[in-house]
Amino acid sequence: MIDRVGNSSQMFSHLFSRLDTKSQGYLEKSDFASALSNISGSDSSGVDSLFSTLDSDSNGQVTESEFSSVLSQLQQSLMASQSGPQGMGGMPPPPPPPSADDAGFTEEELSSQLSEIGSSDSPRSSMISNIIDNFSAADTDGDGKVSFQEANSFRQSQDSATSTGSDSTTAQAASSEMQVMRQIMQLMHAYGQSSAQGSSSTSSLLSALA
Repeated sequence: MIDRVGNSSQMFSHLFSRLDTKSQGYLEKSDFASALSNISGSDSSGVDSLFSTLDSDSNGQVTESEFSSVLSQLQQSLMASQSGPQGMGGMPPPPPPPSADDAGFTEEELSSQLSEIGSSDSPRSSMISNIIDNFSAADTDGDGKVSFQEANSFRQSQDSATSTGSDSTTAQAASSEMQVMRQIMQLMHAYGQSSAQGSSSTSSLLSALA
């Protein structure tokens, strides 16, 4: 991974120098628009999004440091998002354990449990605290107690609502990042490395973003 990131940084620096045709030490939006327009099949319509992503300080110029830093971060972010759901929040906290007959617990009983647990079991205490704060919503049958089944259903309904919003936002961000990296890969392919190592690294990046 370290070698890959190191190779990528060299590739990004090399690409920057190739795009900086006026040797200004920075790139402007017109530089990206011009470069993309010269590549057959490239999507030059997204140059605004590409430039705004790379121009991290929004001063209208992308320095080599910005260029390499932002692209390295995007690359690592995309690779991490492809590694599986483990990095997206892990397992949800367990609900309160059921009583023998799952008769449920009153709000006072849950508060008592919370006091006993303290911070020794933070996932469970967090779940109990959430049930207490939303006791009426969790107590779906209105009997004044929240059973294990009710607690589990309440947790799942919250997870579903949270996941729907966060997944949509995450998907939009990932799509934007993917678009930026694809445009960079197109530029890298057209203006890229002449060495075998550079070609290999480019292929690795393209495979990772496929």
